[in-house]
Amino acid sequence: MKRIVKSSFWLVALAALAAAVFAGYTRYKKMTVRQDLRDFIREVSRGDLKLDLQESGELVSRDTVDVFPPGRGFIVEVLKKEGEYVEKGEKIMMFKGGERMDSTQYVPVPIAATRAGLLTRCAVRGYGAESEEIREGKRIDSAATCVTRVVDMNTLAVNLKISEIDIFKLKRGMPVSITFTSIPGEKFSGKIDVIAPAAESKNSGWGGGSSKVFRVVINIDKPSQKMRVGMSAVVTANMKAKKDVLKAPIETVFQDGLNFYVYRQKDGYEAEKLQVYPGLRSEYELELAGPVKPGDKLFTAAPESLK
Repeated sequence: MKRIVKSSFWLVALAALAAAVFAGYTRYKKMTVRQDLRDFIREVSRGDLKLDLQESGELVSRDTVDVFPPGRGFIVEVLKKEGEYVEKGEKIMMFKGGERMDSTQYVPVPIAATRAGLLTRCAVRGYGAESEEIREGKRIDSAATCVTRVVDMNTLAVNLKISEIDIFKLKRGMPVSITFTSIPGEKFSGKIDVIAPAAESKNSGWGGGSSKVFRVVINIDKPSQKMRVGMSAVVTANMKAKKDVLKAPIETVFQDGLNFYVYRQKDGYEAEKLQVYPGLRSEYELELAGPVKPGDKLFTAAPESLK
C-alpha cells in the first residue's frame, strides 16, 4: 500500500514539474518574441475585391473661341464681364479705334460674341503669366490682342495624365465618376473619350528625372453651371470587381522567380512558407488561391529578419 502511495506521489510530482517546465518554456518563448511583432502580421480574409483607378486632372473646355478687336484702339465700354454668359452675336464691349480715346476721328463699334458661352480671360503663355482684366479705357495695341474668351460650357471635359503602367487598363467609352474639390458632396458621371496614342514626358521634380504619361480626356455627361475651367478634378474608374474572394494585403505576398509565396504564422516567429497563386489585384489587396484560409496570419517580412 505504501509503495502505491509513494509511486502516485512521484507521478504527481513529475507531472507538476513537467507542467512547470512547459509553462516556463512557453513564457520564455513569449519573452523572446518582440512586442511589436503584431505590426508585421496581417490576416487573410474573405470579401469583395474592386480594382479602381483614381487619378487627378483638370477641368477644361474642348471648345473655346478667342475674341479680337477690329484693330488698334481703346475699349470704351464693357457690356458683359468675365463670368457672365453670352449668346452668339451678343455685344460684349464697345471699341474705338485711333491713338487717343477722346478723338472724334472714329466712332465706337461693338465687339460681339462669335458663339454662345461663358466669358473668361484670354489664355496666355509662359510660367506664371496671367492675362490682364479688360476694363473701360484699356488700350489695345493690335488686332491680334485677345480681349476675351468664350468658353462652351456644354463641352466640358477633364484632362488626365495616365502612367504607362496603367494606360492599358483603360478603354474608350469606359464609364467613370468625377468629383471636384470646389463642389463638395456632388458626384458627376462621364466617359473616356480620348486615349492618346503617343506618350508625353512628365517631369518628376528636382533631380527626379521624367516619366512617360498618356493624355486621357473624360467627357462629362451633364455639366453643371457650378463648374469652372481650371478646377481640380478626381476621376475614378471601376475596372474590375469580384465578390466573395479570398484576399490578403499585398505586402504579405513575396515573389521568387515566377513563383509567389506567403509566410503563415504558426507561433511567434515560427512560420511555414506556402506557395500561393495571385489573382485580381487592387491598390492594397490581392486575391489568393492556395493552401491559405480566412483567419490565417501572414508575415509582411521574412520571420527570421524580424528577430
